[in-house]
Amino acid sequence: FLAFLGIFGNYDKPGPGVNKDEPQKAAPVRFFEIFLRKFTKLVQLNLIFAIPATVAVALMVLIYLFPTHFMLQLPMADGVLQLDAWAMYAVPFPLVLLSPFLAGLTFVTRNFAREEHAFVWSDFWASVKNNWKLFLLNGIVCYLAYVILSFSILYYYTRSASEGIFYIPLGLCLVLSVLFVFAQYYLPVMFVTFDLKFRQAYKNAFIFSLAGLFRNLLLTVLFGGLLFVIIMYVPIMGLTLLIALFLYLFLVFALISFLINFTVYPLIDRFLIQPYQKKLEEEKSGGEKPEVKEEFSGLFAPDSIEEEEEDEDKFVYVNGKLVHKSELKEDDK
Repeated sequence: FLAFLGIFGNYDKPGPGVNKDEPQKAAPVRFFEIFLRKFTKLVQLNLIFAIPATVAVALMVLIYLFPTHFMLQLPMADGVLQLDAWAMYAVPFPLVLLSPFLAGLTFVTRNFAREEHAFVWSDFWASVKNNWKLFLLNGIVCYLAYVILSFSILYYYTRSASEGIFYIPLGLCLVLSVLFVFAQYYLPVMFVTFDLKFRQAYKNAFIFSLAGLFRNLLLTVLFGGLLFVIIMYVPIMGLTLLIALFLYLFLVFALISFLINFTVYPLIDRFLIQPYQKKLEEEKSGGEKPEVKEEFSGLFAPDSIEEEEEDEDKFVYVNGKLVHKSELKEDDK
């Protein structure tokens, strides 16, 4: 019924696609071309994701309105730093429950970023179903990292005012926090694209947090500027709040996800997908396995030699995701 009304689009046929022989345009030009071409589908995608996001926000509000708040007091050289620990650590917890839905958001915007077709409604929920465990686990890891790192930064900051030695762990925590944020730009798209173990995905994501430093800084500055504008210029009441609500419902989630995937996917394709595809092509044409030098050796390698198999370890695309051939054979049995 919703599809009939056009709210979630027509799923009977895909779009016209892109000519492969057409020369590639500059990244900013391609970004806005894809954004404008896929605008209605991005709106549809945002409306879908806004449903669980609104539930998570409602839960956060209910937790914040809980009558018992516990305060955190950290001694400083000139007094005491008092913080609402309940608001800092209990209120954000529903975001963990929202994390599995990032799988659907990421899958669709990844396809748009690499100029491939996606059925917004069906692909969103199929990706959530296939990847929810990884995304939920990552949500838990993010929450724990936020609790530990935020408390550590506050603690070392208060202590550094009186003892300079605490500037060292404070700096380490700040650097680790930045790298962790950078890694989160890559993890969702790797979860929906590759058949990797959780720890392998994290290892690759931290490598990309350094390898794609310029891209990561650019994204962080853009999002930081957006957050600054929201905090400084969105009043409690008035027309601006209505605009913010409109963007929340129709654009902001899909736009952020599309911007991240458009920015980071070329790096993943360059260092993960292309070297592996080149290796397979050379094996197929040469008849023997050549020695291929990759920028990041071992990104697809198993953790131990015992796990290696000749053909079983090869990756193939299945429903837009790279999976082991061995897993396909097990499913056929």
